[in-house]
Amino acid sequence: MEFLIALIPLFPLLAAFFIGIGNLLGKINGEAGESMTSNAATGAITMSCILALLLLGADLFGKNATTYTLGQWLSSDSLEIQAVFITSGFNTVITALFAILLFIVTRFSVNYMHREAGFHRYFFILSLFSAAMLLLVSAGSAVGTFIGWEIAGLSSYLLIGYAYDRQVPTGNATRVYVTNRIGDAGFVLGIGLSYFYAGTINWLELNAMAEHLTMPTVTVIALCFAVAAFVKSAQLPFSPWLARAMEGPTPSSAIFYGSVMIHAGVFLVIMLQPLFEQAPFIMVLLAIAGFVTAVYSFIVGLTQTDVKSSYSFAISGQLGLIFLECGLGLWELAAWHLCAHAIVRCYQVLTAPALMHNVIGNPIKPV
Repeated sequence: MEFLIALIPLFPLLAAFFIGIGNLLGKINGEAGESMTSNAATGAITMSCILALLLLGADLFGKNATTYTLGQWLSSDSLEIQAVFITSGFNTVITALFAILLFIVTRFSVNYMHREAGFHRYFFILSLFSAAMLLLVSAGSAVGTFIGWEIAGLSSYLLIGYAYDRQVPTGNATRVYVTNRIGDAGFVLGIGLSYFYAGTINWLELNAMAEHLTMPTVTVIALCFAVAAFVKSAQLPFSPWLARAMEGPTPSSAIFYGSVMIHAGVFLVIMLQPLFEQAPFIMVLLAIAGFVTAVYSFIVGLTQTDVKSSYSFAISGQLGLIFLECGLGLWELAAWHLCAHAIVRCYQVLTAPALMHNVIGNPIKPV
């Protein structure tokens, strides 16, 4: 079943190309083209979801190998980058979970975005994001994960600034994009140091090599990936970008900052568990950053007066607790917490508009 892993991010990518080129050529536009766009996006993510569940089922029955190599992507002197995917364990579970959540939000968006001026643009970006996230969590090399990491960040920028004729969304999109470049710098440095000291950028090989590296070396590599994780998952001092990111359409907020992309950082930490366990100082740093972020988010969350802002601080607070669990070595609890939090927050943010309707007539309690 391993070969299915390569098709999982491919289907949404093909849907994005279909929608984008069709819209560019004038073949898919206006309300008349909505059904074609929505069918392409929904159909693609449905196929990815089915394949991810099949792969997960095969893994649960012990039928999968650990990795599947599609071929060699790049070779330069001694550097060889393989197009490799992880087909078992935690990565497979997260791939299936994220595929299900992406399917739910894509289907929800069909009705929510009906007759919006940017309907086709929205589904083009959402499909591109779906491909990026599914690549991020299934890639077996640091370069593959980083490609998904970057495309997801670009998609985030484009959907925060969805209403590009307004100054606040475009300003917030730029602030978020610039903040996330700090994490990207840490990720790139981590890749470079991994290749220089460990001689590999394959995640599984890097984890296996961690115990053979010196303490300063493994600490610096872990620190680079920790910085990338802190920025992506909105931990202090980078937390404020999350509230600004809520300017986008509600379904994109649900999938980007409620359930999928916001968990990419803590996913990276859990995936590199053997590496982080060899760096006690970074484990302490994870615990401190998580604890401080959880306390900060709880206190600031008490002052919020709109539902999406309240959710943004609730999200960063729970992510802080997950980082705290990682820092304390409670890896299995952190993995379960990640999955449960992604499901709950996706539901909560999707129902935020309905909440406005359901609380009509209820008196507002004093803060």
